[in-house]
Amino acid sequence: MGTYTLPLGRIAEHEHPHPERTARKLASSGIFADYLFRVWPNRKAMATTIRMQQRRAPRMDDWRPIVPLTDGEGY
Repeated sequence: MGTYTLPLGRIAEHEHPHPERTARKLASSGIFADYLFRVWPNRKAMATTIRMQQRRAPRMDDWRPIVPLTDGEGY
């Protein structure tokens, strides 16, 4: 797994190397917060992590996929 941080203003221009298995979350709080990106080894592992988060109350620092999950992924 690889991780990297980008400021809010650079997200739109950045091309992710593997968007299908990349997720993001807030790295810090504030209006111009940085985002932390993580690249999982495969999409199934990423989907499982995200679905586990969805079983509890949502938080601002939850992982959110770059490419949205389908209904059957992660279960």
